[in-house]
Amino acid sequence: MVADALLRASVSVCGPAVVTAAHPAVAAAAAGALAAGGNAFDAAVAGCLMETVALPIKCGLAGDLVALFRPAGGQITALISVGAGAAALTAAALTPTGPASVGVPGAPHGYATLAGMGRLPLGDLARPAICAARAGIAWRGVDLAYVRAGAALLARYSPDNPYAPNGVLPKVGDIRKLPGLGALVEAFVAQREALFTGDLGVSIAERVQRLGGFLRPEDFAQTPARILAPHQNGSLVTTPAPTHGPALAQAFAQGGPPTPALVREVLADAKARGRRAADGGTSVFGCADAEGNVVVVLHSNSFPQMASGVVMPDGLILNNRAGRGFDRDAPAGSVAAPGPGKTPPTTLHAWAQRQDGRLIFGATPGGVNQLPWNLQVLTRLAAGDTLVDAVCAPRWAMDAKGAVTVEPGAPSNEGTAIAPYALRSVAQLLCVAEDGGLHHAAADPRTGAVAVAVY
Repeated sequence: MVADALLRASVSVCGPAVVTAAHPAVAAAAAGALAAGGNAFDAAVAGCLMETVALPIKCGLAGDLVALFRPAGGQITALISVGAGAAALTAAALTPTGPASVGVPGAPHGYATLAGMGRLPLGDLARPAICAARAGIAWRGVDLAYVRAGAALLARYSPDNPYAPNGVLPKVGDIRKLPGLGALVEAFVAQREALFTGDLGVSIAERVQRLGGFLRPEDFAQTPARILAPHQNGSLVTTPAPTHGPALAQAFAQGGPPTPALVREVLADAKARGRRAADGGTSVFGCADAEGNVVVVLHSNSFPQMASGVVMPDGLILNNRAGRGFDRDAPAGSVAAPGPGKTPPTTLHAWAQRQDGRLIFGATPGGVNQLPWNLQVLTRLAAGDTLVDAVCAPRWAMDAKGAVTVEPGAPSNEGTAIAPYALRSVAQLLCVAEDGGLHHAAADPRTGAVAVAVY
């Protein structure tokens, strides 16, 4: 009981500006941007670039990005930056992983778009990530779990990768230095959304083609970031299609307990409409600043087992959004059917809601579990829970085949029992003050997420 009380006390903060992040180094980089006079968008860019170094297995410059934001005094808006299908993409060529799963990155244009809403020089925002890539970041258990799970992919497609060189796995606490990723972040500062349009894109495409993929240098000319109106259903605002935001809104509108049966029903509807559910390796960042700007970012390499399995020698992990987002068996013309120029569906989504006078933003990584985990959090908040209660509450999850696992006390009467706090949820919540008061933030304690206040 004492340990649980201490844990709950550590997950929430309040302040004129607040940050939530999946890694302490990310929160530090974002807080530094705010302390230097930046706004929430500057903090998001600094945090996301640090995540490309601290959490490269989950997200990075070869991944994609979804965000929900509100400029100070403005309306809640969505940013979707997911690369569209490559010119040579066909259903017959597509595979879930490997070189024939690699999609066009959306992250560079997404990061650049967020930077355009900030006010600090991009080089200043990138400096912490560049330093961390060279000085090193300690391996954590959750990172190593993904490398172990992806060992076969790495051995087949990327034996020269820096994460398990010569097939040797590091240990928790070992230092991971990735100076090549630091150089890549420096290149992004100079080239922004055009990062992969030159020699770098040629080298990536050559590697993918040599291994049997369909990506071509000209595919990197895409600028996929789109500012879109959000999806709204009653009081709940979410990122729109092709994200799972509308499916979350549908599930929440039905009311009742957030059970696996309800989620299966909603996901079946989504699949029938062509929005495929897939596993995902994703990270979340959130910030509300003293001016009233709010942003929640999800960025992803897509599949948790080293994404496509194609890793460049500098550590850049190529996404498999095309292979996991599109559905080879989807009817021709449907949203999920593969095709050149089509944006693949994604489980990524963020939400915002007014509840009892509170404006709350939230998101979690977790692939197909993003919807049930967000639904469970929203249901707790609607019942009057505090942010701490909502992120610490027992939770259930389902795998890609629908099998359910349940933490003690979770709202499910089916599934295999597991230990408390055993799921890999990283739910992050921002409760936004709209009267000049203090914002509140809470970060899920399960996998090392943090919430910090900045004064």
